[in-house]
Amino acid sequence: MTSTLTLDARRVDQASPDPTPPRLSLVVPAYNEATRLARGIPKLLEVIPRDETEIIVVDDGSTDGTAEVARRHLADVPRRVLLRLPKNSGKGAAVRAGVVEASGEIIAYMDADMATDPGDLINLVGALRASPVAVGSRAAAGSVVEDKSPLRTLMTRTFGLLVASAVDLPMRDTQCGFKAFHGSVAKLLFHGTRVDSFAFDVEVLTRAARLGLHMEEVPVRWTEVAGSKVRVVRHSLEMLIDVGKTRWRRACESPIHGVALTDTNPWEGAQLLRSCVRPVDTVLSWEGGALALFPCVPPTVASHLVRRMARQVESHRLQHVVLTLETLERSDFRFDKAIA
Repeated sequence: MTSTLTLDARRVDQASPDPTPPRLSLVVPAYNEATRLARGIPKLLEVIPRDETEIIVVDDGSTDGTAEVARRHLADVPRRVLLRLPKNSGKGAAVRAGVVEASGEIIAYMDADMATDPGDLINLVGALRASPVAVGSRAAAGSVVEDKSPLRTLMTRTFGLLVASAVDLPMRDTQCGFKAFHGSVAKLLFHGTRVDSFAFDVEVLTRAARLGLHMEEVPVRWTEVAGSKVRVVRHSLEMLIDVGKTRWRRACESPIHGVALTDTNPWEGAQLLRSCVRPVDTVLSWEGGALALFPCVPPTVASHLVRRMARQVESHRLQHVVLTLETLERSDFRFDKAIA
C-alpha cells in the first residue's frame, strides 16, 4: 500500500501550463496499454471539448511503450499531462496519482481500453449538476453491456453482493472504471487513500458514503475489450481482502490541513474562503464558522497556502487546523453549496 502524499509520480510530458483551471480533468490509468491506447485515445478526442479538458494519462510502470504511445496521440492536445510511476503499483495507485495532479472543476477517470463508450462522458458529467459524485454503472437501468464473459459477469455480481454486505454501499456495480466528482470532492475522497488494487473504487465510494454525499448512478454503454488485465479469480480474492481492510483503516487516516474562519457568519465565511482558494480545495461551513481544506497536498504546501490566505484576508483571523476524514464524518460540517 502507498500513500497519496508519498507516491512518486514523475511528469514526463505536459502542455504549456494554462493558468485557467480546466472544466474537466480526465484521468486515464494505463499499464501496458500501448495497443489499446492507440485505438482508444482517438475515440476519446472525438467527443471531448479539447480546450476545456485536461487529459492526464498515468503510465503505471509499463514495459511496452505505453508512455510513448500516449505522448504521440496527445501531442496536439492543449491540456495534457503524462505521468509515469517508477514501477507497476496498481490501478488504484495510478488513478490516485492522476487525481493528485488534476486541477479541473470536475475530475473523472475512465479505463484505457475505453470499454465504456467515451460518448457517455456527457451524461456522467451532467449527473454532477444534482450530485457531487457520479458513478457509471453497468447494472443501472438503461445500460447496454455487450460481450461480457459469463465468468466476469459472475465476478461482478458476486463482488457487488459482498461489497454491499461488507461496507453498505447503495449500488450494485462499484467496479465500472467510469466515475466523476466535483473536483474538490475528488481531492477530499482520494486524500490519503491506501488501496492500490482494483478495489480502490470501494474505498473511495465508502468515504463518500461516510460523509453523507449523494452518489448518482449513471447507465453506460460497455463492451468487453480483448486484452484485459483483470484476472477474475486472483483479483477477486485480492479485492475482497482490500475491502475488508477498509473497515479498520480509520485509525491511520492521513491528516488534512486547512484554515478555519470563525469571526463571521458561516455563509459569509464560506463565500470569503471560496474566493481565496483553488477550485479543487474544499470549503465547508458549520454553525461556528467556515473551513477551507487543502487535500492531496503535503503539509509544507498546505502551510504555504495558509500563509497566503492570511495575507489575503488580513481583516479576519484565520486559524490553521488539522483534521481527518473521521473528524468530518462525526461533525456537523456542511459542504459549501458552490461545490456540492
